[in-house]
Amino acid sequence: MSRSSGFGPAALSARWLIAALGLLCGCQNATFQASTLPPEYAAGHTTGTRKIDLSNLARNSVRSEAIYPGDVLEVTIATGMEEKSPESWPLRVSDAGAIDLPLVGTIRVAGLLLPDAEQLVRHECISRRLYRDPLVSVLLRKRKSIRVTIVGAVQKPGTYELPAVNSDLLAALIAAGGLNEKASTIVEIRNLGDSGMLPDAGSGPRQTVAQAGSVRVDLIAAGQGLSPAYRIDDGSVIMVREEEPKTIQVIGLVRKPDQLEIDPGKEVRLLDAIALAGGLTLELADKVHVIRNLEKADKPVVIEASIREAKRGGPANLLLAPGDVVSVEETPLTFTVSTIQNFVRFGFSSAIPGM
Repeated sequence: MSRSSGFGPAALSARWLIAALGLLCGCQNATFQASTLPPEYAAGHTTGTRKIDLSNLARNSVRSEAIYPGDVLEVTIATGMEEKSPESWPLRVSDAGAIDLPLVGTIRVAGLLLPDAEQLVRHECISRRLYRDPLVSVLLRKRKSIRVTIVGAVQKPGTYELPAVNSDLLAALIAAGGLNEKASTIVEIRNLGDSGMLPDAGSGPRQTVAQAGSVRVDLIAAGQGLSPAYRIDDGSVIMVREEEPKTIQVIGLVRKPDQLEIDPGKEVRLLDAIALAGGLTLELADKVHVIRNLEKADKPVVIEASIREAKRGGPANLLLAPGDVVSVEETPLTFTVSTIQNFVRFGFSSAIPGM
């Protein structure tokens, strides 16, 4: 028995069907040339998370050296006449931003630097006639901290303890090792606490928001400074969404016709897609149709490209969009050459006994 190597009426019919479908697609839909493609039909350049300036996620209106609610201070008041060491008090700054100093009373210190807090405590001691000329020391013993859980497309998902004063989205992402290669540009913040603002400890052009409930953050807009810097509360959960798989289908005169998955943030051009599909079955194949579906179009558009022109570079090597179908087309020339090759293989195999 002998094998036909794929040459026969069924194979011929299938190849003619592919060619006819290509012609039909070109007739029913608008066809454009890759080298002169109108901008409204062009694929948008991919903005991967590695290209985003994440520094804009940080709050720039917070002075990290200032005193904030929840901080623990150590206040010492000395008169110089003590027989023993002057007494010190560990005091937690209340949610209202004040400390309750024994004998002296309530003093609001939130937003102050430590030297300013010392001067304020000294002034209160004198004005209330408790001390004549006290020596006051205010030390920061412990910053208020919060626990934040980061999950999704980050390098090290988990629960982390962050200083409350720096509890912004950037600090949380850094604690988790940053975004991984599968990260999308969408982050969801789930805050459990009430919405509010940090005490005003400085000036800055950007608003800082701590919003209860769930908040979606677009890293592209945030990276351009177009959205508020979101504060993270104790118990917040940050979900970095993974990029949804995006595919390109390559069919026709290629060795491995298949649906190819595009890596997030990576741009794929016409020649890249053909190479990923194993290359051409016939090196002289040149005509390519790219069928592209557009969101605001009723019908897909067909973009005609040339492999020879694409190899010269420029717009002819078309930038592909997710969902594109790349069809390396059958032409009279490729059909004729392929037919001759099949005849030769068929005749050669028939001439060998046992084939």
